[in-house]
Amino acid sequence: MAKTTKPVKKPAAPKKSAKPAKKLPVPKSTRVTRPAPPIVLPPAPPAQRDELAAPRDVGRLIRYGERFGPNKIDVRMWNAPNTSVPAQLPITSGSLAIFDPADKKSWRLFDRPAGTGQFRIMLSTVKPHNAMDQSKDRLAGLVIHTGRPPIARWVVAHFKGHKKPKPGELPSLTSSEGWIALTEGAGGWPGALELPPAAGTQPIEVALADGRRALAIPTGNSAVIGYWAIDAADKPICLVIDCDAITQKDWKAKS
Repeated sequence: MAKTTKPVKKPAAPKKSAKPAKKLPVPKSTRVTRPAPPIVLPPAPPAQRDELAAPRDVGRLIRYGERFGPNKIDVRMWNAPNTSVPAQLPITSGSLAIFDPADKKSWRLFDRPAGTGQFRIMLSTVKPHNAMDQSKDRLAGLVIHTGRPPIARWVVAHFKGHKKPKPGELPSLTSSEGWIALTEGAGGWPGALELPPAAGTQPIEVALADGRRALAIPTGNSAVIGYWAIDAADKPICLVIDCDAITQKDWKAKS
């Protein structure tokens, strides 16, 4: 009897590898993003003009009650005669000039712009110790207020077009007839001013032919020097005209 052969089983086919799972998209953030704010640097300090520092404490000249040896400072806003309103010096161009009213060659412009406006005028007088007679007073300084305190520093008032002064050679002006005047710088020399003989401490206002106004102060034969009070932003607060009424000895004397 013939043997029956069993069919040979075919080897099982290898199983197909499973497909890799699809990567699920990363959900986007719902947070609203904004660009980073720009970095703001602090403002640079104002550029300072190349001016000579005041060699003395000019603020003492305008400090009420300040003593220079036996003498004392008195300060007050100046009113023109027969008025109760403080006088003002109008400056429209920003340029302030100083000059001898009798000498055309003395005309000087201050290098630092003064600003524009109606600037108040203050007088500083030095009173002798225990003197009750006002005729004994001397004009210590004239103050033109161009800004507001606080004062950061004092500098010498340079003249425009002149070289920077050296510490021992401050720019000054001496009168030929006892008067020194200040006015609006634009317009130039206004011509000689008719003034009485210089005496006392009181200024005189002069109306100029071109509409400007000048302020003349009695200085005698003293050499006057200008100083600017400057704020932290390098803006002028006031111009002080030192009339040289206080001696070097009294400047150094203890009060």
